[in-house]
Amino acid sequence: MTRDISFNTGFDGFDDYREVPRSNGGLANRTIHLFFETRNSAPDTFTVRMHGDAVPYDGNGEWRGTMRRKPSEIAAAVQTALSCWFDGVVRYRIPETRNSYYYESLPVESFGAATAQELLRPVGLKLAKAGHKLLQFLFTEGDDGLKRLWESLKGALRQGEQIITVHSADVFIPWGMLYLPPDPATKLNGKDAKWEPGGFLGYTHLIEHSTGHAEGYHHVINKDGDVLRSGLHFDTRIQKPGETPAIIDTVQGLMERHSDVALRTSKVEVEEAFCDPGVNEHVLFFAAHGSALTFDANGPVEARVVLSDDEPIRSSDFEYWRSERSERMASPLCFMMVCAGGRATPALHEGLGLALLNLGVGCLVGPQIDIPRKFASDYACRFFEAFFTPGTRVAPVARKLARHYLDEQATPLGLAFTLLRGLDNHIAVDPAEAESVPAEVAATQAVPEKAVPEKAVPAKAGNL
Repeated sequence: MTRDISFNTGFDGFDDYREVPRSNGGLANRTIHLFFETRNSAPDTFTVRMHGDAVPYDGNGEWRGTMRRKPSEIAAAVQTALSCWFDGVVRYRIPETRNSYYYESLPVESFGAATAQELLRPVGLKLAKAGHKLLQFLFTEGDDGLKRLWESLKGALRQGEQIITVHSADVFIPWGMLYLPPDPATKLNGKDAKWEPGGFLGYTHLIEHSTGHAEGYHHVINKDGDVLRSGLHFDTRIQKPGETPAIIDTVQGLMERHSDVALRTSKVEVEEAFCDPGVNEHVLFFAAHGSALTFDANGPVEARVVLSDDEPIRSSDFEYWRSERSERMASPLCFMMVCAGGRATPALHEGLGLALLNLGVGCLVGPQIDIPRKFASDYACRFFEAFFTPGTRVAPVARKLARHYLDEQATPLGLAFTLLRGLDNHIAVDPAEAESVPAEVAATQAVPEKAVPEKAVPAKAGNL
């Protein structure tokens, strides 16, 4: 297995991403299924169940327990972890300056490998503690069944990489940002504690979140072999005049090379397309400012994304357009280059994720926190250069990127992108090529890539 990723700023800087292993349409072989379900008789508790090859039946009852955590407590714990990431990474200032944010750019390109890795150590420890704290919070308050399940789960996670689906419409956790020390003897308490990249679940494992059965959902995109169609929904103002690299133009150019593109920069254009059942695109891409639930002087403000016209598109708008459309979208991939664009909660108004799934989105990829513009654009380009190769599943690409950014650029921000579905979702392979693709493609395999020099590019400030 290799974790090297090639990036060349010449003619095609992402060409080697096309070597990610492909699927011929089959489902990924999950090694762990993890379920969180509300209990009508006890609304402040959850039933937790687990099964899979990595946690085999031991002859002494199923893996099942009761988690004694209120939904409000879980939401608060998640917010605490996300705030740690925002304050400790996105708003982390270069020690010698007052106005520069260290992770606005790619640290190794900007400061050199030695400096970048040195500054990553304390930042990574803070994030590891936050991720471990949230993981412990979920599994250490419950009955004996939960304790038994937790011990089995920890053992499986420490055995090696797992392929995991978390099933719940009631509990949403940024799983890839959680942390479990690979060595059970490791203690994260103390300023000199050691952490390892492999402790982050999103670095080692393939993880998706599923909200349950969706009528009409299918994981293969463009089964009919049509020309690929992409809907781009942009706030073009996030690209500054003369900016290098061009945040929006770079993404748009890549999408146009691989698909027929419809560009929308206003709410009314999005509404017209999303309400029309005749408009079915294979990829939806949002690049704009946005946020999850916030509060102002008048109370809560819905999750929203804002395009060039300054008209907020709220989670309730997506829900309204769903009713007007009268039929689900054809399971497109939706990529959110939007702050907190990947956020989902049981309450529709708190994040955009659930509303988009309700519309018929088949897989949602997006960040849990605010993301610097330059990083988001770089991530998007790398992601789609891989994904547009037919048969390439979403989850292995996302994990490969998380590893690349942490290992090669000393930034943890790749872990902030999480998946609502994604283990199976891919563009259909041409039937003429399908026979050459194994029926079961191991999603965790990787193909060695040719290393090429990287070119440093100056960064501009600003988040989405």
